[in-house]
Amino acid sequence: MNKKGKKRMRRLMILFIMILLTLSILLVGTYAWFIGLRTVDVSEFSVTITGVDGLEISLDGENWKIEGEPLHINSSTIINTTSTTDDHAYSGHKNIWPSDGLVPLSTNGLMDATNSRLILYEKTGLPPSPGGYGIISNRLDNTGTDEADGYVAFDLFLKNGKGSSYNETYDPNADEDIYLTSNSYANSTPSGSSEEAYGIANSIRIGFFQIGRIKSSGYSSSILTGITCSGGEHITTTCTNSTNLDERRAKTWNIWEPNDSTHESNLVQLFNRICKKRSATGAYLETSCDTLTATSSNLTYAINQPITSTDQVDVYDGNNGYTSAKLTEMNTYKTNDAANYASDKKQLLKIAGNSVTKIRVYIWLEGQDVDNYDLIVNDANVAIKFGFTKDKYGISTT
Repeated sequence: MNKKGKKRMRRLMILFIMILLTLSILLVGTYAWFIGLRTVDVSEFSVTITGVDGLEISLDGENWKIEGEPLHINSSTIINTTSTTDDHAYSGHKNIWPSDGLVPLSTNGLMDATNSRLILYEKTGLPPSPGGYGIISNRLDNTGTDEADGYVAFDLFLKNGKGSSYNETYDPNADEDIYLTSNSYANSTPSGSSEEAYGIANSIRIGFFQIGRIKSSGYSSSILTGITCSGGEHITTTCTNSTNLDERRAKTWNIWEPNDSTHESNLVQLFNRICKKRSATGAYLETSCDTLTATSSNLTYAINQPITSTDQVDVYDGNNGYTSAKLTEMNTYKTNDAANYASDKKQLLKIAGNSVTKIRVYIWLEGQDVDNYDLIVNDANVAIKFGFTKDKYGISTT
């Protein structure tokens, strides 16, 4: 080969190496949470009533499970309207199990009262920013006849007592507190493996949203299943879109974050490397965000309205010291919060005595959670278990 040919070959090799290096940088640079993941599956999980008599649970408002009897929730029971085990939905339900796995979404807990649906937002763009990633987001269209795909949603009926005395006027101060049992959890396992993949389960959210309630006796299952945010005769609606987040949570709903203080090591390194603080005006600073550790318990800043590129919202806003009106600070119900199992345990919900309450349950991947990214595993099964109890002090022996 002559000298000219050797020079050309050297140039080609350098160009080839540069292309490889550029591709590697692009691949690393696109690892971010709020991803378009569509391969996370939710395996079977169960709901169990524990700790106290007088609390019953049902999927159809007719077949009730009592203390110690698990109610199995899976792709079959929440969709099918008949079952030999009585674990099935009611006719005309709007329950959904994702056809292609869970996808990252975000919500601040507002319900659309016109159709009794949770308002959710999905990612439409994730351009890089000087301190992380910009987020562009639209509301997920679940306003039609059916829910959208990419999350789990189903109706759950909770019966609290069977007496004749019932307060039809809504009064949260007279309601009884309902707690999650201490053995509630959410974890994930890569397909074909027994090794846990908490990087996925750490961004799982389970939301409990009360729709309405009625006296526990004297009404048919069709009346119970027909409860909506619009209310009706003898139905006390418990839907609320109050702008006061704490007021809404204290009265009618709560969002459970099972793995708040568990973070995968790669995620921790990623966050600490790219997250930069922002000034009060939104300017990015050279200063890194406060250090995230594997056991840090940090807030989620959920999307509360559509976001365009001109809004210049960063996925790390809140964590970087900058507050955006497009995001809501979410103080979720945390399983790993020691206070939840101490003498001052926090209630998950408040339920009236001698009532049946219709609850809409949502399960999704919270895209604004710092753990929602695709660095660990793209194919995993998520297992969830939770129970309800009125036992605040843990005195139950069951």
